[in-house]
Amino acid sequence: MTGAALAAGMFAAASAAQADCKFQKVAELPVTMEGLAPRVQVKLNGKDATFGVAVADFFSGVREDTIAAYGMHRSSAPYGMMVRTLGGAERDARAATADELTFGQARFRNVQFLVGGRMDGRIAGLIGENLMGPFDVEYDFANGVMRFFKASGCGGKDLAYWATGQHVSKIALDAPGTLMTEVVGTARLNGHPIRVKFASSGASLLNATAASRVGIQKTSAGTTDAGVVHGSYGAGHEAFVAPFDSFKIGDEEIKNTKLRVTDASMNQVDMLLGSDFFLSHRVLISGSQRAVYFTYNGGPVFRLDGDREPPAAVAPVQVATTGGAAAVPPAAAGAATDEPKTAEAFLRRGAGFAARRELQRAIADFTQAITLEPENAAAYRARGMARAATGQPVLAMADLDEALKRQPNDADALVRRGELYLTTRDPQRAKADFEAALKLSPTNVSLPANIGAAYARAGLYEASIQQLDGWLAAHPRDENAGQVLASRCYARALWGKELETALADCDAALKKDRNSNAMQSRAIVLMRLGRLDDSVTQFAAIIKLQPRDAVALYGRGLAELKKGDRSTGDADLAAATAIAPAVANQFRRMGLAPDGQGVAPAKS
Repeated sequence: MTGAALAAGMFAAASAAQADCKFQKVAELPVTMEGLAPRVQVKLNGKDATFGVAVADFFSGVREDTIAAYGMHRSSAPYGMMVRTLGGAERDARAATADELTFGQARFRNVQFLVGGRMDGRIAGLIGENLMGPFDVEYDFANGVMRFFKASGCGGKDLAYWATGQHVSKIALDAPGTLMTEVVGTARLNGHPIRVKFASSGASLLNATAASRVGIQKTSAGTTDAGVVHGSYGAGHEAFVAPFDSFKIGDEEIKNTKLRVTDASMNQVDMLLGSDFFLSHRVLISGSQRAVYFTYNGGPVFRLDGDREPPAAVAPVQVATTGGAAAVPPAAAGAATDEPKTAEAFLRRGAGFAARRELQRAIADFTQAITLEPENAAAYRARGMARAATGQPVLAMADLDEALKRQPNDADALVRRGELYLTTRDPQRAKADFEAALKLSPTNVSLPANIGAAYARAGLYEASIQQLDGWLAAHPRDENAGQVLASRCYARALWGKELETALADCDAALKKDRNSNAMQSRAIVLMRLGRLDDSVTQFAAIIKLQPRDAVALYGRGLAELKKGDRSTGDADLAAATAIAPAVANQFRRMGLAPDGQGVAPAKS
């Protein structure tokens, strides 16, 4: 590694007892949150690239198409090495090597990466523990920074240098051996010990077996359906949200909280602490001490909505700590304890606020970034997206227009503006933006499927199907093929046309990825085809997986009513509307209503 001296920031403990403790900053790396996904800019074989940050991954990874795009070469993974992901899916490890990787002031040569798995199409790869584990790494995602340190002579001394006057929690890590390949410790759920793994991308997840040990099942009072979650490989896994009396980690206790729970196995841990935890805390993972330090930033600790639109209101969170403020080494000059001073710093902090769903604070930071740099296209785009999420489409459109005036090749801004055009019923302009984005992002394998989903939400089913057709033709063996087949089935189910083709798609999707989302599309298709017994059976299978799935309950009720079973049908409709009062409107928009009126007119 080179460049350490360029970034060296040394500070020592104030007391004589800590005079031998040196904590040397060897690199500082800006981080931008894209929803709950932390992104960093690196150079891979001399070319600019965007990578994700994946604390939970024992090894760094790249997408398949990154190899050719960045001049990497294939290499051999250790003999017999397997990659195991959420839910236990396994694949033979495949590897590729880069001659050079640079991030911040750190430079690595002959870096090996694992290849493949589900990744956002906008990133080239993921930085994992093989690159981060040898350092003490501070994750200050709320302010948009990661810092890499080397500790010398610090032993068990406190390293949370930023926390003067704050309470610091510290937990020991279960990390045998000389290299830390995963970040696992112990927490307590309703007073019972659980093993938690720090995982810096996505929302936190609790395993259903751990939940059941404290008496919580998917049928327990207060639970709600939370859809399906996916790991890097394999099929999806059902999830639900449930209330818990207490989650305690270190000296911090979060009372009367809710957690997302999944039936997926987690490879000998009980819970993944995701980016929502990192955003609500400042975290230092110390490989030298085999410990994690963290301080609470405020706001909700756990995001329950994934990356969906924010709820109208966020319930207050009760976070209690025991003990006083810890004595820690004083912060070095220039440590990120001050307000941002540059447009880029405001932009990164604003992205952190947006990820935490503190959208007004995000908009304020993006506005400050624009004030400091009126030509900053990224700040206009970010503010536009935040304004769209707060229900200000006119202001959002104006911001996206400004962003694209300054940076016409911003694919993300084009896609978001295209989605806004769809909401204003301007499909021609939306199409132009989408086509421009696709030309600018030929390696983003996620983009055609995402555009197809946007068309379906707007009721433009033929356009949706065309996009999904193209994606499936190009990526028939992709890990996401099952999900995209289910999306194409759903588009035709909503359209009410080509239903036999839709059914074939759903059947193929369920062979690849059997989950309640694909089942729901199939059940609606069966209802439209008049196969009411089969539709009832399919909805019942969903309800077995997701007992509080309002769509499945309402759909089964409609199918039962169409069969003439009024008492059972009415009971299902009542149960569904008790969970989600607006579910009836969702079915009416499809032309499916209790009065038995037929299929909605098709759109094209």
